[in-house]
Amino acid sequence: MIQETQTDARLESTDRLGDQDNDVMKGHTMKKATSSAGRRFLSAAALASVTALALGACSGSGNSASAPITEETGPVEITLATPAFTGGGAGNPYLALIDAFKAKNPNITVKLVESPQDQHGQTMRTQLQAGNAPDIFYVTAGRGNNQSFTALADAGYLQDLTDQKWATDAIPASAKNLYYDDGKVFAVPADLAPLTELENTGVLKELGLKQATTLNEVIDQCKTARAAGKSLFALAGTSGPNTGLHAMQLAASIVYAKDPDWDAKREKKETSFANSDWKKVLEQILKFKDAGCYQDGAAGAGFDQLFPAVAQGKVAAVFAPAGAVAALRGQVKDGSFDVNVIPGETAGDTRLIASPGNALAVNAAGKHKGSSMKFLAFLAEPANQDALAKSNGNVSIAAAVAGKVPSQFPTLEPFFSEPEKKIVTQPNYLWPNSGVYDSLGTGIQGLLTGQATPDQVLKTMDEQYDRGA
Repeated sequence: MIQETQTDARLESTDRLGDQDNDVMKGHTMKKATSSAGRRFLSAAALASVTALALGACSGSGNSASAPITEETGPVEITLATPAFTGGGAGNPYLALIDAFKAKNPNITVKLVESPQDQHGQTMRTQLQAGNAPDIFYVTAGRGNNQSFTALADAGYLQDLTDQKWATDAIPASAKNLYYDDGKVFAVPADLAPLTELENTGVLKELGLKQATTLNEVIDQCKTARAAGKSLFALAGTSGPNTGLHAMQLAASIVYAKDPDWDAKREKKETSFANSDWKKVLEQILKFKDAGCYQDGAAGAGFDQLFPAVAQGKVAAVFAPAGAVAALRGQVKDGSFDVNVIPGETAGDTRLIASPGNALAVNAAGKHKGSSMKFLAFLAEPANQDALAKSNGNVSIAAAVAGKVPSQFPTLEPFFSEPEKKIVTQPNYLWPNSGVYDSLGTGIQGLLTGQATPDQVLKTMDEQYDRGA
């Protein structure tokens, strides 16, 4: 059984903050420094290897010894928890996966439950601590946000999958640094979600605008949009995940285009947030604010206001994973929507963030672990991952590793055609704890309200980073 006093204390240490080139064979894990090759999911090694495609509660050893996993033959119902997807209800892409699984496993019923996008991580933590968590739930790679699997694994809440070949085979070689924690595997990647601008192309056409190629051009476009009574961007100032995502997209082109090894250097204390180009990132957000790039009231806006704003043509773009454009196209039949990438200081600096960060994990205290792991094994089959990615509007991991340009995202072709140069890993996946990203997200709200300065935000991020895992 899980010793809640110790495990809860470990989670509370991260909850107080709110919401490498991988070298596993040598014992390196995601806690180690990351080289420039490790920053890129779609590395040359990954492209070459395309054809080669439970934790004890407090001890860190496998937990299967105390809770044997058995095959269940009678009728069983298990629960799968995911964030609510744009459109919700029947729009959740996991429903198609559930139906396909049910067809092969008629004795197992999978019940889908959803929680708000920006509350899912905290909801899972609360339920795990209370002992009423679902059997399977959505997590993200690495350590750097409140949905990351590693803090939950450290606390003994996740089933160790290391001895399951289907689980280890599902992790591309270039993504092992995101999924191996001290040599163990606790989550299975589902698909790859590029982080983009979701654009209402009808609004851009109405404003006479084409895709900007530099940040200075973006500023000019903001002024054009304002003159027409609109704003270029909508930002959810009260949602740390949304403001943080926006900052990371800027950092991809401002920080990592110039220094792909930045995270490795930060881990070695050879640089810091406060004394690097991360300051330019936050200063750029202030430039956007002063130029009227964000909608009125952005500091107090919630995540639920973003998609209606872009769908109704009040703004030209929002910052979100690329897959969400499929939901917009489905909801607004007479609209025109696409995805693009916010540019860098120069056109050559522009980078796309794309990582196999979406994943599922199994509750170590679940009553139906045999059936739960069977569902994950089903997800891990390449054909099912491909189908999920198509339903999700995201990119199939197999297709990404093979270097195929996603047909649904032709505007991203320049990035997927040169992944080693133009795609970087989502930065916060490589940070040691969720406090760093939380400080970034809440700090940006402070920038929008005038209650914080870039120096203050970056100082707090450094302090949180130095707390370690």
